[in-house]
Amino acid sequence: MAKVSVIVPVYNVEKYLDVCLDSLINQTFDDFEIICINDGSTDSCLNILRQYAKLDRRIKIFSQKNLGLSAARNAGMKQANGEYIVFVDSDDFLSPVALEKMHTNMSENDTDFMFSYAYQIQPSEFKLWELPNNKDFTAHIKTPVFCEKDLGPEFYLKMLFSAWAKMYKKSFIKDFSFPEGLIFEDIPFFAQCWLNAEKISYDLEPLYFYRKSSSSIITNAGKNFIDIFEINKITSKIFEASGKFEKYRTILLVSQMESSLVRTLETSGSTKREMFNLLQKTYGNIDFSQYDMNILKRKNIYYAYQTILNKSYRDFRHFETHLKGRA
Repeated sequence: MAKVSVIVPVYNVEKYLDVCLDSLINQTFDDFEIICINDGSTDSCLNILRQYAKLDRRIKIFSQKNLGLSAARNAGMKQANGEYIVFVDSDDFLSPVALEKMHTNMSENDTDFMFSYAYQIQPSEFKLWELPNNKDFTAHIKTPVFCEKDLGPEFYLKMLFSAWAKMYKKSFIKDFSFPEGLIFEDIPFFAQCWLNAEKISYDLEPLYFYRKSSSSIITNAGKNFIDIFEINKITSKIFEASGKFEKYRTILLVSQMESSLVRTLETSGSTKREMFNLLQKTYGNIDFSQYDMNILKRKNIYYAYQTILNKSYRDFRHFETHLKGRA
């Protein structure tokens, strides 16, 4: 049985799939399986997968109708045989030493999950952006192993909520899943991991390369950005079920207000108007005095909402124009 299961959801990424697979089969660590979930691709992805499977017996292909990223990841977890699980999106790729360093870290520290840094590759040029900020971690984390109990709630905002750039102990996440039929599915999955992990470790070296491409799910989401409101509800329920909601009450509000507004600003047409209405419905009647005002007043998002709540859609568009003018 392989030590590590690498789960790769695949959907219409023929342009990048070979780079992803090459980065996996050329790892310095070799005790792993590659679980490829072909999520109803209509391009040449399945043929590419079959060609690579002939070259490397660690590649296992499972096909399903197009059900989305969450369903593909969930299906991959059911097929995984490894002690540890890694998620890799099929238009991204790993450092050659990624699995070796992650597995060594997890084994030595016996942690529930670990994260590494990641680089974001810009679509128009090979420009690397480090995710997240190194200083945010070294200023707060002084030990190789920690958990959320060791940190103040504001540290949650510094974390990268992605499922990728992490390795998980399979026994730890066996009861977790990604909400199907929605985008932004990483947010509630990460919340489950963050709140339940007793031991977390990390590697400050960027081991994952995230491609922000024009073909990505988020780039093409459009009207599906409205899913952020449902995702935020699901995430709040996870915090409530954990018994840690009060600790994170204000931080969770800040995170959700920011994600909702940012996605609204990124949409257009009738979707933007619909999301603006949901912003007002969701946050318009909040009594901010019931939250930690010291935290809220340190966050720009609080003042942004003071500007747009209970205003007309036309006023909101003026606000949006003002923001873009400052960018």
